[in-house]
Amino acid sequence: MIEIKKEAPIFSVSQYVEFINDLVTITPVLVEGEVSNYRDIPGRNFCYFDIKDKNSAVKCFQGFWSSKKISLENGSTIRVFGYPTLQKNGSLVIDVREVFFVGNGVLRKRYEELKESLKKEGLFKDSYKKELPSFPGHIGLIAGKRSSAYHDVTTELSERWGDIKISFCGAKVQGINARKEIVDAIRYFNRHKDVDVLILARGGGSMEDLQAFDSEEVVREIFASKIPIISAIGHEDHWTLVDFVADVRAKTPTKAAQVAVPDKEEILERMNFFSTRSRSLLKNRLNEVGMNLDLYQNRLVSGSREVISMMNQELRLCERRSNEYAKRIILETKETLENYKRVLEALNPSNVLSRGFAIVEKEGVRISDINEVSKGDEVLVRLQNGEIRSKIQAVKKV
Repeated sequence: MIEIKKEAPIFSVSQYVEFINDLVTITPVLVEGEVSNYRDIPGRNFCYFDIKDKNSAVKCFQGFWSSKKISLENGSTIRVFGYPTLQKNGSLVIDVREVFFVGNGVLRKRYEELKESLKKEGLFKDSYKKELPSFPGHIGLIAGKRSSAYHDVTTELSERWGDIKISFCGAKVQGINARKEIVDAIRYFNRHKDVDVLILARGGGSMEDLQAFDSEEVVREIFASKIPIISAIGHEDHWTLVDFVADVRAKTPTKAAQVAVPDKEEILERMNFFSTRSRSLLKNRLNEVGMNLDLYQNRLVSGSREVISMMNQELRLCERRSNEYAKRIILETKETLENYKRVLEALNPSNVLSRGFAIVEKEGVRISDINEVSKGDEVLVRLQNGEIRSKIQAVKKV
């Protein structure tokens, strides 16, 4: 016979339910199973369903105020992420926050249905796509923290265009909370960062891994973005829905960097080409004028006064036109070279440093936000003519 201790607490039923929930809801779960008894009640902002395997079944509740509504089919295999909850009637259910499909067949069907629905709305139309700037000065990057995609993009940007400003926002690109973090990152750049182009990058993966990039909420956030977005999901054989709505699609993160900024060496080669070509055109034209002058001079020597007068008129006209043409060529060449000079000088980091600015780095990474440093951190300050290594004594946010 079990002895009941006098100090054991006595619960009411409601208190017992609260007590159990305090114990079980602190640990989220990720459970895989087959959908059964799916019930989406019309007019209600929630649904019920079960997930089961050969031996057991678990009841699930999904409120669409805390998660994205996704229509399910009985027999489909899914994973649900949520919190165990004991309801007031004593039933133990999973409070579902995210749903993940399992198996390429189900994923492909869901993908095609959503793709067709968004296409009918017009989200993929070329008329909505924004142009990329020719010479961006500030690039925004969304990728996994410490990922190969981050490394590939930043390395290529630096090699192609030099010391370009890059603002990074790390986000999960797979699994739980990936959709939310990508959406939050896009909103962050649109609200708080003055960037010219935004790159969304990941290093490929299976269709199951790429579910965040085939989700409706991420597609709609990209469509709503005021900043041009380059998608670089890194999966050449599979176009995610993000690729269709993005302003430009790149096959890999490295290609995205190449699309975002021009090649500095190529720009210099073009400048040299235009300069050489302009000098050649001017030289050829002046040679032609000289030949005409010699011809007219020979005619003047042997011609009559009438012919001499006519030749003089033609000579003056030809000379005036030649001078005007030469001046125009010189002015156009000078203007072209000045434009390229201004672009290169604006992007020259040494000019920025010479004006009293400095570049601050922590562990080899440039610091652009006060939240990236803390008291006690060691930083490297680059000046025009040297470097300062210092330790942060205090951090003040404004």
